[in-house]
Amino acid sequence: METEITALGGPISSTEWDAIQALPEAELPRLTPGQQQTAQRMHMREADYARHVLASKRGVENSLEKAKHFAKFLEERIKKRRTRANLVRVALDTFRERIEVEAQVNGRLLRFRVAEKVVDDLFESGSELAEKRIKRVVDLAFRTQP
Repeated sequence: METEITALGGPISSTEWDAIQALPEAELPRLTPGQQQTAQRMHMREADYARHVLASKRGVENSLEKAKHFAKFLEERIKKRRTRANLVRVALDTFRERIEVEAQVNGRLLRFRVAEKVVDDLFESGSELAEKRIKRVVDLAFRTQP
């Protein structure tokens, strides 16, 4: 069974934003009719709105990569537990600043959450404390499974 990995929302860096701002209008994504109407209602130039659309898309792509990376990390941790468990879903919700996880354990669905900041601390600085916190959340989640 393949793990479903999703991301809702996502920030981009100032460097990415500057690169999007520097793109010529010809390289911007074409707006759908609905997006064109939204740009008009917001009194924005279509090119400016297209830049926001592109930034949003890239932010979600960045978040999706983070979710995939975390899923791989969790799969390794779950294998070490030597339980009959499979990751079902890893969903990064940047608006709620958390990653929601579902795993199938001995035929039952197990759900738990990890704060996005803890995952960022692990991946961005290699924080041992963050790794311990994630391990603790996983241990507690699996311990509550009958």
